[in-house]
Amino acid sequence: MFGKIANAVGLIFLVLMGIGMVMPASAWAQDIIGPDTRRTEAQAGPYVVDVEAKPLPSLQSVQFIVQVRDAASGTPVPDAKVTVHTSRQSSDEAGYAHASPVGPGVYFATVKMDNPGVWDTVLDIEQPGGESYPVDGFEFNVIPPAGNPEAGYVFIGVAVILAAGAGYLVWRIRRNQRQRAERSESTAA
Repeated sequence: MFGKIANAVGLIFLVLMGIGMVMPASAWAQDIIGPDTRRTEAQAGPYVVDVEAKPLPSLQSVQFIVQVRDAASGTPVPDAKVTVHTSRQSSDEAGYAHASPVGPGVYFATVKMDNPGVWDTVLDIEQPGGESYPVDGFEFNVIPPAGNPEAGYVFIGVAVILAAGAGYLVWRIRRNQRQRAERSESTAA
């Protein structure tokens, strides 16, 4: 009996792995570099700023990787303060995110854009002395979650895995109860 259940769970796992292989690349939230990635280089005061921005449609977010270098020497600037500002074109919604340093002169931020519509971004590079320099960012068209099938695939996959796990646990508990009942009957006789 256990072999049949193990085979069924293995088959479900293989099917889920197959679904994961054919899903579009944009469904993977950790995929930073991909076909939708936008790149730009800009001069911001004494700095050269390289920006990579990757939209994550299923999370209604955008990941930013910002590299800040001294324009004169080309060396990384490890102590800059990088902030990503967002504003929605069709309303007065605005937000920001402070980028965290992830390496010498490299900063990372994920910006949530909750409502559908076109969003503009501007990066603000602040040097340790307090002077800041804006860098025009990108324009992102955020789609509503209902128009995003990847989120549905993830939900279905997680639901199937949870249901299979729950079924296995119920089967295992009942089997153990039967075995205990059989042992107690055999010792009582």
